Amino acid sequence: MAFRMKNIKGRDYAYDVKTVWDKEEKKYKKQTKYLGVVTDKEAKTYERKRNPKIVEEKLILDYGDAYILNETAKNSGLCEVFDNVLPREADTLWSLVFFKILTDLAFVYAEAWYDGNYVSLLYEKANISSQRVSEFLKKLGAEKVNREFFRNYLNVVADKECGIIIDSTGLPNEMDSPVSKFGYHGGNTEQETRLIMVVDHKTGTPLYFRYVAGNIVDVSTLKNTVLELGNMGVKSTFALLDAGYFSESNIKSLYSEKIDFLTRLPAGRKLFKQLIVETNDALEKSENLIIYNGRSLFIKCVEMDLFDNKGFAYVVCDLKRKLNESNKYLIEAKEDGAANDEIDAELRFKGKFVLVSSKLLDTSEVIPLYYTRQHAERLFGIQKSVLDCLPLRTHSEATLRGLLLLNFMALVLFTQLQKSIGNFCTAEEILLEARNLKCKVYDDSIVISEPNKKFKIICEKLGYTVPKNSGV
Repeated sequence: MAFRMKNIKGRDYAYDVKTVWDKEEKKYKKQTKYLGVVTDKEAKTYERKRNPKIVEEKLILDYGDAYILNETAKNSGLCEVFDNVLPREADTLWSLVFFKILTDLAFVYAEAWYDGNYVSLLYEKANISSQRVSEFLKKLGAEKVNREFFRNYLNVVADKECGIIIDSTGLPNEMDSPVSKFGYHGGNTEQETRLIMVVDHKTGTPLYFRYVAGNIVDVSTLKNTVLELGNMGVKSTFALLDAGYFSESNIKSLYSEKIDFLTRLPAGRKLFKQLIVETNDALEKSENLIIYNGRSLFIKCVEMDLFDNKGFAYVVCDLKRKLNESNKYLIEAKEDGAANDEIDAELRFKGKFVLVSSKLLDTSEVIPLYYTRQHAERLFGIQKSVLDCLPLRTHSEATLRGLLLLNFMALVLFTQLQKSIGNFCTAEEILLEARNLKCKVYDDSIVISEPNKKFKIICEKLGYTVPKNSGV
């Protein structure tokens, strides 16, 4: 072997040069073979640089949506709370929480979804076959598991004393269960379970849920809801309630427990009609005018006796609502031949509603405060549409509790994402955009595709940095 060196751009390379006879051309030729990079010129040593190993691509997964939810979970401070629900099956829990948020599919499709998503690498120990999911929900629905979750969860997200919103919704189903009964709500009669939600009235954070049979009316559930929340370590200092919770028993109980409240007075009450008549001439004056969300409203406060307690009524007239209701009523009244006195009397009630409270509030604060109830209504909407919690298909109460707890946890994570992005866009938009980001999986690493401009902006708003690659 003839050792030769060649300097290329300041680095020495070693070659084996020898002379060989070319039979076809009948002459000698030089044959050069690359040996490697010279490590010692005097000793004529070199190091052979091997060609990199060719790594085969194993599969392509949806990456961005799971990445967003995972980062949100880590930033929420709730990972430990969720992990400790069923510690040995934490991967299954997280996978199903992500599944509920990211799809509207039945659990029978969970395994197929899992195999095509980055979740399968985040939570490798998950077992979400169709039969396994049913068994898991039953474990998750154990009363002890529910109690421990809420104690730990409320310790993280709630103050020891806080104001709450309580609202309820029906979950239609055809289960053969004591908690599935025919109930009459909103003018409809159907077999359902009533889901009661408690929400922090300042932050909009879901705090707690419970459920009752569909034939139990809302008014009879208030005391136990407040009591159960108290047993979980959170004392209610203020309650924001819909008209369905208004009753003498509930109002007296709130006064007794020193819980201030604001609630709507049912229009069927004699007190409602009395307050409307008493304030009719004095209500629509400029001194009572406030503007809320581009709407003109007149509000007048009246001190009153509320079941032997000092209370305050806020009579409200929404001008836009009054115009629409009056126009519709007048057309119908004339067609029906109603008397003028009857028409005049009925017009006094159009566009009006009454709120009652245990405390004196500034009239400019009453409407914004009452409409924070929309936090609860929005959460119910997310559960029923985004998280697709209907229709209920479970056949045991334990499985029902597990499903409702899973939905609640998914709701918590979803609302955390919405809070993180603020008003820039919706959480649904984020996850839809994120789904376009894929990753390629190799034996020992994954390579994330380049995010588009919109997704980059979203990540910047959230404070997330999408990695270019990652270990498996």
